[in-house]
Amino acid sequence: MPLPIVLIGAGGHAKVVADIIRKTGAYEIIGCTDPRKDNALISWGIKYLGTDEILPDLLQTGVNQAAMGLAGFNNTIRRRLYEKIRELGFIFPVLSHPAASIAPGVRLSEAAIIMAAAVINPDVTVGENVIINTGAIIEHDCIIGHSAQIGPGAILCGGVIIEEGAFIGAGACIIQGKRIGRGAIIGSGAIVIEDVPAGVTVVGNPARIKP
Repeated sequence: MPLPIVLIGAGGHAKVVADIIRKTGAYEIIGCTDPRKDNALISWGIKYLGTDEILPDLLQTGVNQAAMGLAGFNNTIRRRLYEKIRELGFIFPVLSHPAASIAPGVRLSEAAIIMAAAVINPDVTVGENVIINTGAIIEHDCIIGHSAQIGPGAILCGGVIIEEGAFIGAGACIIQGKRIGRGAIIGSGAIVIEDVPAGVTVVGNPARIKP
């Protein structure tokens, strides 16, 4: 019997997460929370439950599964919200689209979300609250830190390290063995051939720090 789950957030990204939840067959979405009642999930038949303030009451009804439906450049906000809701007592399961390819030896942590056509090759470690977007390729032995986000179609070659909260834009490519610092932003389409320091934004081919 599917477990009841609440979706945190109700924008465009939440629609993709909702689709994954439904296709796994393991959970039943009872509704979503969001600061705005006017949200993208109404047309999907997903009930608006209110703001996140209702979550403690929801927990008392026996619903203790949750899924993050937030994305965006600011991974710090997403991390703080995840930690706050987890501290209430909610469990964030790993959610993986049936059309994703996950090799043996991959370690997926709580709240990781793997989208359609993503490829994760052997001995990759994926931290908590990580998003691996549609069509991303994560090669062997990569390490992805907590609350990082890998954009659609991005490629991490073998042995890449992505530190906590980094954002890898759509279509970016990071060559083997490089390290992306905590909270760094890699622009869409960037080709990264050197380590990237924490907190900077890099763009272009080859990627350079944005002034």
